[in-house]
Amino acid sequence: MVWSRAGALDRSEWETLMKIPTVRAGAHIEGVHWIAEYAEDVHEIRIFREGQEIDVHDAPSSLFGDEENAGSKSTADHRAVEAAVLAYLRRFVAEHDAEE
Repeated sequence: MVWSRAGALDRSEWETLMKIPTVRAGAHIEGVHWIAEYAEDVHEIRIFREGQEIDVHDAPSSLFGDEENAGSKSTADHRAVEAAVLAYLRRFVAEHDAEE
């Protein structure tokens, strides 16, 4: 049995959770370490600031275009997804800092 924010998970639920492919992109922006993680299976982007999760967003449907459903991914496809996640992170940080 494993505990998560949602409560106890059995082994199969934990294994399913751990198999969600993610793309991580990070940047130091004005001395702060930011990370964005894109989980393909749930189409969400999690935002971390200095290692602490601060927000979760549904990934915009336009973020990756039709390439996401075009078949197996190449290295170039992976880099394109990583670049899109990093661009999303930078836009989030710019908007987040403007609010503060």
